[in-house]
Amino acid sequence: MPDWMTRKKRKMSRNTEFDKTANIFISLLGILRPPPALKVWQWAEKYRIMSNVETSSPGPWDNQRTPYLVEIMERLTDPTVSKIVFLAARQMGKSTVFLNYLGYLIHINPSPVIIIQPTGELAEKFSKTRVSNMFRDTPCLKGLVPDDKSRDSDNKILYKECVGMFLILTGANSTAGIISMPVPILYFDEIDQYPHDLSKQGDVISIAEKMQTNYPNRKSIYTSTPTLKSISRIDALFETSSKHRWSHECPSCGEWSQFSWRNLNFETMKMRCPHCEELHTRREWEAGGGEWVAENPEAKVIGYHINALDHPSVTWDDLVEEFIEATAAEKKGDFSLLITFINSRLAESWELRGEVVESHALESRREAYEAELPDGVCVLTMGVDTQDNRLAYEVVGWGLGFESWGIEYGEIFGDPRQGDVWNRIDDLLKRTWSYRNGKQLKIKRIAIDTGGHMTTQVYNYCRARKTRGVYPIKGQGGEKLPLTRPAKKSREKGLFIVGVDGIKSDIVSWLKVNKPGDGYCHFPKDKDIDNISVNGYDAIYFEMLTVEQKVRRQDKKGFTRYEWIKPAGARNESFDCRIYARAALRIMSSKDDIMLKQIFLREPWAFPGQAVKNMDRGDGAVTSVKKKQQVGRNTQARQKGIEL
Repeated sequence: MPDWMTRKKRKMSRNTEFDKTANIFISLLGILRPPPALKVWQWAEKYRIMSNVETSSPGPWDNQRTPYLVEIMERLTDPTVSKIVFLAARQMGKSTVFLNYLGYLIHINPSPVIIIQPTGELAEKFSKTRVSNMFRDTPCLKGLVPDDKSRDSDNKILYKECVGMFLILTGANSTAGIISMPVPILYFDEIDQYPHDLSKQGDVISIAEKMQTNYPNRKSIYTSTPTLKSISRIDALFETSSKHRWSHECPSCGEWSQFSWRNLNFETMKMRCPHCEELHTRREWEAGGGEWVAENPEAKVIGYHINALDHPSVTWDDLVEEFIEATAAEKKGDFSLLITFINSRLAESWELRGEVVESHALESRREAYEAELPDGVCVLTMGVDTQDNRLAYEVVGWGLGFESWGIEYGEIFGDPRQGDVWNRIDDLLKRTWSYRNGKQLKIKRIAIDTGGHMTTQVYNYCRARKTRGVYPIKGQGGEKLPLTRPAKKSREKGLFIVGVDGIKSDIVSWLKVNKPGDGYCHFPKDKDIDNISVNGYDAIYFEMLTVEQKVRRQDKKGFTRYEWIKPAGARNESFDCRIYARAALRIMSSKDDIMLKQIFLREPWAFPGQAVKNMDRGDGAVTSVKKKQQVGRNTQARQKGIEL
């Protein structure tokens, strides 16, 4: 390289370094200067540029287009407000409100931020499409945010070092991302899609909120479209809030009300006023503008609700057309379009319909057993669920046709990292239960959950007791999976993979059987006092047993899939224990139905001389099995030359 080119390159390098240093110095001076008295909505209108990726009307931000967002942005800089809930239909500006706030923070008042998306994949997508676009298209942020094209360590997809602050993006399924660093500002996006239990550590949102403890100026923003009524996080948060609703003044009576789907007349396309019953067009309603009207103005949490009837780009005719299509599909048994309409357009949660198992119905049918082991119990298995501070277990008796008897449910409190709780499981493993005739049974198989934080302890315990029928298990979702199968990985030797969805379906169908026989589930009660629980079978047990529900959903590709859900924060230990006890039976024999029949025919509960017909349930099952067994014995006897 010629000398003059080398000298020029060095000079350019020195100039670049000087410019970079100068920019940093200027930026630092800006940080030390008190922030101007500018609200987020004012900042957005003055500085924010929208790209064509974010909106159908790219260009400078216009508050007139979405007037309902102005007050929400106003509250973002209100020092008396620490929590803001925004429950809204799809594409109503939920994420845009926060991005305006983020731009304001970077430009005016730097402060560390964590954005939590439902998954790490969505966090990456949000960073690449929404955050990066705002950084690129908003001129006032130039020099304050890292250059997307740079290879600087300060600029990564999920971590961005801005002047005076940092930005972390993570998924709600990542423990490390959520507890990575204390911050004053958290943005929870689409919270109804979050997992309800983060690696058995508890509620995702509660874990994240603890990272704000040391900041008096903390701010949390929660946004989402609702999902199912029993598990919707955004619904639950909104109910505790001020419950602001975007409302309009009636041209006839002057009262304010929110647009409601039930008040829309499909024939005239006019909205009925709930106060005076008068009908008016959308243009007439919107002529007076709109306002947020609070139902609970004294609440500390500020909540906002708006549906797609106020969407600036969606007509009421469009919505009616969508609704008619959804209801037509519903009549054919497909609820997916209607659920999407209720959630995504009306911003209302879908209430589960159809047949469910009621906990009080099961509790009311408890019965007094004549002995520790009722007649009909062929095998005992036990399922154990591991928690951070206890072990939950259930001993279940199994009979012909998978008729079952709850024998004992309990919770052993203590740290599973210590030996005391496992000694109690040893006691159960050694214990015997008796029939009326005095004969006894022990637990034949135990299945222990390896999930959560106790995997090592479970493996160690089971490995030492494998010859006594104790096995570690790991649940896996999917309706078409086998109930149990040995793990293939060498490091998981001895582990059984359990197809929990299939077992859940079986158990729920058995709980619905209302007559003793195949699949019927028996539960014990006190012989003399009906309202006294026996062996742990109280109201809480039955609530946990029935807490999960199976719902049908449509995935992003349009395929229908089924998913088991439970309300946020609800416990389900007894259901899990019953699942694991069923898995233990299958681990015992891949042909467990045949095994139960064979044991049933031996009648271990029978007194000497007791007739088999005493156990005939009237459905022909016992008689048929007995006859086949006798025919087999007669054939064997003839072959051996024994006279019958």
